[in-house]
Amino acid sequence: MPLLSQVLGRPVLDPDGDLVGKLEDLLVSADVPYPPVDYVVVRHLRRLHAVPWDAVASVTPRATALRHFFDPETYPEPPENLIWLSRDLLDKQIVDTQGVKLVRVNDLAVTPIEGELRLAGVDSSFGGLLRRLGADWLARLLGRGRPPLIDWQQVDVGTAVEEVRLKVPFDRLRRMRPADIGAVISQMSPAEAADVLEVLDDKIAADTLAELSDEHQAAVLTAMEPEEAADLLEEMPPDEAADVLGDVREERAGHLMSLMEPKAAREVQSLLAYEEDTAGGLMNSRLLAVQETDTADEVIAHLRSTEPPEDEIYYIYVVDSENRLRGVLSLRDLIVAHPDTPIRDFIQHDTAHVHLDDPKEEVARRLIRYDLLAIPVIDEDEHLLGVVTVNDVLDLVTPRSWQNRPRKMLG
Repeated sequence: MPLLSQVLGRPVLDPDGDLVGKLEDLLVSADVPYPPVDYVVVRHLRRLHAVPWDAVASVTPRATALRHFFDPETYPEPPENLIWLSRDLLDKQIVDTQGVKLVRVNDLAVTPIEGELRLAGVDSSFGGLLRRLGADWLARLLGRGRPPLIDWQQVDVGTAVEEVRLKVPFDRLRRMRPADIGAVISQMSPAEAADVLEVLDDKIAADTLAELSDEHQAAVLTAMEPEEAADLLEEMPPDEAADVLGDVREERAGHLMSLMEPKAAREVQSLLAYEEDTAGGLMNSRLLAVQETDTADEVIAHLRSTEPPEDEIYYIYVVDSENRLRGVLSLRDLIVAHPDTPIRDFIQHDTAHVHLDDPKEEVARRLIRYDLLAIPVIDEDEHLLGVVTVNDVLDLVTPRSWQNRPRKMLG
């Protein structure tokens, strides 16, 4: 399996073996598995010519052989809508989707298959770089021969290639889990990470942004197009959106909120009024609350009609007509209750809670003490204003290895 570094710069010969020029590059499309070479680029008398693959007999480390005699007028300038393996990929960073990391392209492997020459893999090793620099002997001396290649089907070239040459930008990256996408773009500059988020589904982009550090979140959000950033913020829970905007310059944050849907912007704005290290600053204002006069059947119907996201239905809180917290509803009790039974008859009244100005350490202490997934936040008049989840404070008090430990649901 020849490597790109072994064939570039080698002679290009006509059927009689006469020198035509030198091999400058190979052109492929990224939109097919193991893409075949569509053109070879030949440097002839200081000009570049694109020779289609069907006019090529072979490409080897010795030379590139043509099937026909070379006529410069027959072969036009190379097209720009394809990927130039040397110009576009060598020394660039691409995504290893299996290793979940950015890698540097130090060389590329191509392999002949049934009359075609196909791109097979990426060499990201230091030995690959030495080989390109003509120091293959040094790579062997250091014990760095050809390492296992990264399979071409496991890489995404979106970071290296302009979108105009890709039918689906970041096609493979967008199929990864948000946590893995976050791990990859955390290695990118804010501008590069912004490019990735802007082509993802808004919900996936929001989940991915949440995986980044606070400083990187703010930098990436600032680098995004304002309209795209506003759409992403709308998909985030209000507390997370407020956290991110709290680290963005005030003028930029105000502009982004002006582009958001009014209701979402108001939710975020209200949370920005609280100190970030208090229950008010940690809470999510989106929660599931029902009236104490509702029946079991009415609550179930409400759940079916609203279809709340799974990350917003830790518990069902019960309030009175003035939105004062009256208790919490066990999902088990709700399911087994007679449909006409008012839920005030079987709610749990002694509900653990925190107040708006309680420090984050107190919030974490109560979550752990009562073994809860979430805890409601009330004001001095007992009005229910939001909820703080265990994920909001877990990193304050526990090692990361413990954070995925399952916790019990109420009832």
